[in-house]
Amino acid sequence: MSLLSQPKEPVVIAVDLHDIYESSNNLGKLMDDIESIEDKQAMINKLIEIEIELDHINWHYKSLKKDLKRLYKLN
Repeated sequence: MSLLSQPKEPVVIAVDLHDIYESSNNLGKLMDDIESIEDKQAMINKLIEIEIELDHINWHYKSLKKDLKRLYKLN
């Protein structure tokens, strides 16, 4: 069987895991920044950034779950 005919799930899973890892690191940095914020608007902006990062993690988590289910069915 050719490598071209292999399922794409392992590649997508690797990308999802990497993005979850990177976003988790970014989320930690964003949360550390909160401690030093004194301005209300700056706090709002930082919380929006955190929400965006959480949404990004969630999107990749859902994708990861979907592709893992497909892989389990192949085996």
